[in-house]
Amino acid sequence: MHSFDPEIAKDVGVNAAVLYQNILWWTQKNAANNKHCHDGRYWTYNSIKAFDDLFPYLTTAQIRRALEKLEAAGLILSGTFNKAAYDRTKWYCPSQQINLSKIANGIAEKGEPIPDSKPDIKPNSLFGDEAPKQQKPKRAVSLPDGWVPSDRNIEDAMKRDFSTEEINHEAEQFRNYHHAKGSTFKDWDAAWRTWLGNARKFAGARPTRNSGGHNALMAGFAAYASKLED
Repeated sequence: MHSFDPEIAKDVGVNAAVLYQNILWWTQKNAANNKHCHDGRYWTYNSIKAFDDLFPYLTTAQIRRALEKLEAAGLILSGTFNKAAYDRTKWYCPSQQINLSKIANGIAEKGEPIPDSKPDIKPNSLFGDEAPKQQKPKRAVSLPDGWVPSDRNIEDAMKRDFSTEEINHEAEQFRNYHHAKGSTFKDWDAAWRTWLGNARKFAGARPTRNSGGHNALMAGFAAYASKLED
């Protein structure tokens, strides 16, 4: 699962928030299937190598630090419940777990696995009971306070060969610039893609925290911003 809760990201950073979401998703799935229950909690397990394979855009050191941050913040617990004494694979679970037995989920109550995805079409709409809703036209809005890149934003940056450090840096610059400017856009994802394109065009090279290219970048972005704004 490559997503995260922005509130958690504000506390422990994007990397740790992404790992937390992965741990949360698997423990909820295990709870629905009544698997891996220890000490009254449902757990999931992964080695650092397994996390490495799941999150190739994070380094081993970043994964270790993220897990340490989550434990230090009290967001997750860790344990060892392996059958073999020599197996030191760590187990993880959120410190606060949802009691799935109280959720009105017919599938979960029958003890069957929770589906990995939801159907795109509601059952009633197949029989014409529900008329399709007309989408309201988008209106330009300000960048939300505490904005952090979404999964889609991170993927857009990775396609342009930005490293995790650079993505975090560009996100900070993007947020600071638009909050200071009071920008409003109908599509902030499009604004982010424009920013990434101009980061290459006006900085002349991959930006770093010590780079002076952002003055040129901001000036260049201002020239393009009016095309996206109302």
